Amino acid sequence: MIHASDNQVYKKWLAAALIVALLLVTMALKPSSALAASAFTQTAASSYNAQSGIQLEASSEGGQNVAFIDNGDYIRFDGVDFGTGASAFNARVASNASGGAIEVRLGSLTGTLAATCTVPGTGGWQNWTTVTCAVSGNPTGVQTLFLKFTGGAGNLFNINWFRFNPSTPQPTGGDVVGKVFAGYQGWFNAAGDGSPNGGWIHWSKNSSAPGTGSNINFDLYPDLREYSKLYQTNLQNLNNGQQAKLFSSYDQETVNKHFEWMQTYNIDGAALQRFGASASTTPDNWRTNRDSVAVKVKNAAESYNRKFYVMYDITGMNSSTWVNDIKSDWTNKIQGGMNLTSSSAYAKQNGKTVVNIWGIGFTDRPGTAAEASGLIQWFKDQNVYVIGGVPTYWRTGVEDSKSGFLSVYQSFDMLSPWYVGRFSGEAGADHFKNNLMQPDLAMTNQLGIAYQPVLWPGFSWYNLHGGPQNQIPRLHGDFMWRQAYNAKSLGINTAYVAMFDEYDEGTAIAKAAENSSMIPANQYFLTLNADGVNVSSDFYLRLTGDINRMLKGQIPATVQHPTSHQ
Repeated sequence: MIHASDNQVYKKWLAAALIVALLLVTMALKPSSALAASAFTQTAASSYNAQSGIQLEASSEGGQNVAFIDNGDYIRFDGVDFGTGASAFNARVASNASGGAIEVRLGSLTGTLAATCTVPGTGGWQNWTTVTCAVSGNPTGVQTLFLKFTGGAGNLFNINWFRFNPSTPQPTGGDVVGKVFAGYQGWFNAAGDGSPNGGWIHWSKNSSAPGTGSNINFDLYPDLREYSKLYQTNLQNLNNGQQAKLFSSYDQETVNKHFEWMQTYNIDGAALQRFGASASTTPDNWRTNRDSVAVKVKNAAESYNRKFYVMYDITGMNSSTWVNDIKSDWTNKIQGGMNLTSSSAYAKQNGKTVVNIWGIGFTDRPGTAAEASGLIQWFKDQNVYVIGGVPTYWRTGVEDSKSGFLSVYQSFDMLSPWYVGRFSGEAGADHFKNNLMQPDLAMTNQLGIAYQPVLWPGFSWYNLHGGPQNQIPRLHGDFMWRQAYNAKSLGINTAYVAMFDEYDEGTAIAKAAENSSMIPANQYFLTLNADGVNVSSDFYLRLTGDINRMLKGQIPATVQHPTSHQ
């Protein structure tokens, strides 16, 4: 028997039970993705909430992929959380033949078009590649996402997974992140410049002056019209009748001119290359010359309000002493004798002094993983921000990278994979963006490591090593701009330009000969019109300045560069 008071309790209990049951039924009827899923995690395309026209099949990369896609098909995902915004869309795709695109639409099938990614031919339905495209409008919050597939008749492509990149900018609490630096060699000498080297260095293959048909070590001839100090070579006169002269990096006037150009053309600073670090205290002409140039770089950076940092290159260093040599050089020379790090122009990042170690992990450079890790930690213990100039294939440990170094690479504060000479043309730049830069960036973002891509104008070392003339063409700026545009499309705002003054390998962005009138007669040198378009001698400085503005969001990101050729 139920008493009246008990009946009231029972009614309340029954009502509560009914409410809970209704909630459970409602939750069961909702798709599991109704609980907002992050747009920034890798999502299987097969996990859609709704679809039209597609089927699933086993993927060679595991799981199932969306397949048999035709024009107008789509997949829908409910409750996708874009947080504070997205900057890029990435998708893993395969196509037997080129054709088709992915439209990223929000809200409905005909809703806001946030991105369009073209799918290339990959040579097979299970030959996968990652495509990336910029997202417009900075979508935020929880959205319904449609991936709409467009293109010609027949099966277009397969899609395995997708994800978005957040638009949250990298932290900019310093001089390097969010900035554009150029590598500075400062290694050219000429007879009579007063250097302890006492001869021609890097312009020639030995210490004698470069002459026609022999002893020439550089490909790109510099534009010398603004230098106040020049030195006579044994080359024939220029085709315009002027004497064939060259500059010396040992002169403060020359270094000043280079840093003046950095200021004029909107380049934030220079990474001073430092080769052959040594613990030796025995006087050495080459090291004395190198140290003198380093002090002149400090002076010029201070004068022209540019930043600089030391970039150790471990190429050719003794495999048994390289770690101790760098430690000694940093302590006794960089911080001690020359006081470089105490300069107001020396770069800081996140309140820490900056250094770059280039070459760790390369198959043809010295050092074990344990030695490299110990050196990186040694710097970090001194409150130093350590950038790693690492192999192209650092993430996978193949090709130019030693295996077993991934944990070493992950211990850097910033990673800067080397790309020079690894590809050519705009298609090559796009391939590297999709298959290396994008997954590299994804891993560094996940690890909280800053990412500094290497941008370069072109490459040629015919006089240095033989081989093709104009080996990797500059394409009158299109090649370098495409690299920068690709970086920007991924949300990257930081870059390292290789190089400022590397005339040997034809990668210099500093002023260079525009055409044959500005090079010695009867001798091959690369000129800036080699690709059939006339550009001014300062074009690559202006282009780099515009790249810096684009990365900083000061000018729009456009596929074609805005920099005039003249």
